[in-house]
Amino acid sequence: MCFRWHNLQLGAAFFLEFVRIAANYRNKDQFMKFHLCFIALAVFTSTLWAVPVSGLYEARVPVPDQQLDSRQHGAKQGLVEVLQKVSGFSVPAENEVVERAIAIADQYLYQYSYEAVKKDEWDASIPPGSSWLKMQFETQSIQRIIKQAKLPLWGNNRPTVLLWLMKDNGQRTVLIDGGDGAAALAVKNASQARGVPVVLPIYDLEDAMRLPQESLWGLFSGSIIEASKRYDAESVLAARVYKNNKGNWVGQWRFFFKGREFNYEFETEGLNQQVLSGISASAEVLANTFAIRATDVGSDALGIKVTNVKSLEQYASLVRYLEGLTITKKVFVAGVKGDDVELKLNLSGSLAQFKQVLALGKKLNQVPANQQAQQEEQLDPLVTNLIHFNWQP
Repeated sequence: MCFRWHNLQLGAAFFLEFVRIAANYRNKDQFMKFHLCFIALAVFTSTLWAVPVSGLYEARVPVPDQQLDSRQHGAKQGLVEVLQKVSGFSVPAENEVVERAIAIADQYLYQYSYEAVKKDEWDASIPPGSSWLKMQFETQSIQRIIKQAKLPLWGNNRPTVLLWLMKDNGQRTVLIDGGDGAAALAVKNASQARGVPVVLPIYDLEDAMRLPQESLWGLFSGSIIEASKRYDAESVLAARVYKNNKGNWVGQWRFFFKGREFNYEFETEGLNQQVLSGISASAEVLANTFAIRATDVGSDALGIKVTNVKSLEQYASLVRYLEGLTITKKVFVAGVKGDDVELKLNLSGSLAQFKQVLALGKKLNQVPANQQAQQEEQLDPLVTNLIHFNWQP
């Protein structure tokens, strides 16, 4: 019989009992046997540890009023926003599954509320008097749409984007960490809408020396990259935005990721749309690396050997970490000896994507082949072509 808890309190109580029993085992070999029996009984599942990124299934769109028609229209916009946030890519309108879902978007709502639009948020796309329709969509329904529509799925662990933004609205200013005003709100809203964690520079004297305003306005790649080293961000986005003689916002954007450079230019009616366009473009580059597509099918089970697992707590933490990755479908413990753990993984993506995800998390570091110690015996002879990693708890 298979048990599956939907009550978090019951699950937490059982986990405490699990920890109490596990404490009686004096070494990892005994604990592993207990753990395998535990899995075989299917009493505890990895879903207890799955915590979605805050706001991943939430959307906020402007509506003119709180009437039913406005809410239904806003729900359609919100569903598109959530699907783009979860997949990382623009939603294909010609997809029949998506088209049917959008037609009844309000039926996927878990809850909704209204919030007044701040004055700093007013622009051509958000006129005065508008309200924010704040929506939370039902998680399982969204995941079902993603699966049926064969859209990519981007996991919760996402790289940070360092944003250098210079705005000219009669006077050139650099958006800094802790800043306020229309540009800061636009960045915050766009970051939430696309599920991308954005970091702003402090732009103190050190930043100004490495990246003077003239160099930032000119989008000089060398100066931007040099100034960004201080922040240790996984990717860097730089932009200059200004109003043209038609009153529209024009922006040139330059995105740096993994040694590559991407350039974009947008013209929009409002500043909110301009910033959203730039962050959306960078989000798609990141999703192209980290999102799992329906066509990305892992072949045979991947075998990995993890060293430096020095305690029961670290062993449990390692298994939880692997089970919580979007790219892993199943995790099997093949053997434990000393500080080494061998595992078999079923992936929903490619080996290259698996390594990309691990590099982002920085908890499992691959050991170069020429540094791998020769093992006297392999714990499970059925696990071939092991890839060696070092655990960094």
